[in-house]
Amino acid sequence: MKFFTENLTVFKRVAFPLFVLLVLSSNIDQFLNQQVETALRNPLGATPQVYWFGFLSIISSILFPILLITTALYAMQYKKVAASLSDFYGRYINQVFIETLRTWGKTLLWGLLFILPGIWKFLEYSMVPFVVTGSQRYDEGKIDALQASAGVFRKHWFKITGILILFHLFIPLILTSLFDSYRLLWKTPVPSLVLNLLDTYLLIISTQLLFNVFQDEVKRHESHV
Repeated sequence: MKFFTENLTVFKRVAFPLFVLLVLSSNIDQFLNQQVETALRNPLGATPQVYWFGFLSIISSILFPILLITTALYAMQYKKVAASLSDFYGRYINQVFIETLRTWGKTLLWGLLFILPGIWKFLEYSMVPFVVTGSQRYDEGKIDALQASAGVFRKHWFKITGILILFHLFIPLILTSLFDSYRLLWKTPVPSLVLNLLDTYLLIISTQLLFNVFQDEVKRHESHV
């Protein structure tokens, strides 16, 4: 009951900005994919637009997840660190961006060498945004975000992996297979908005579950200091 009470509070606090970001992210992604497919089907061959839209798609796939996770984490920590979302962005968005790029770089490196170690590294670094926004020791420069994330994951790998598989793989695959044709706002506005609202709630739940795992580890560490 306490979890759902907290979940409702978080939902009220950041549902609207998360919803807007998800609508933008989903429709920009769909639009860019359509443009790439159209360019590839060109009877004269692939045009330079393929590279341009591909580049924009990469930028979108980096930018929006950072904005989404940072916004969701604000709702869970606003009493401690920032009075408003803009203040929270001002304090943490740059570091979340930097550490996320480090995460992508190391994960890609391992992935190019070996597939399974690359997946393992991705899972290990899944808690990086939580470390950046919720660790006082990180603020003080005493720990590295990637190493701290890996430490938390190794202690709670079963919970974290289960949450990530359920909310970031299994449920999205089901929704995509059933409702992907309804995602475009300019073609099916009402179903698209409903699906994005569902995505908003699922993102809040998954972030809150991961946040609780991280907070338990922080409290456990502090009790031994």
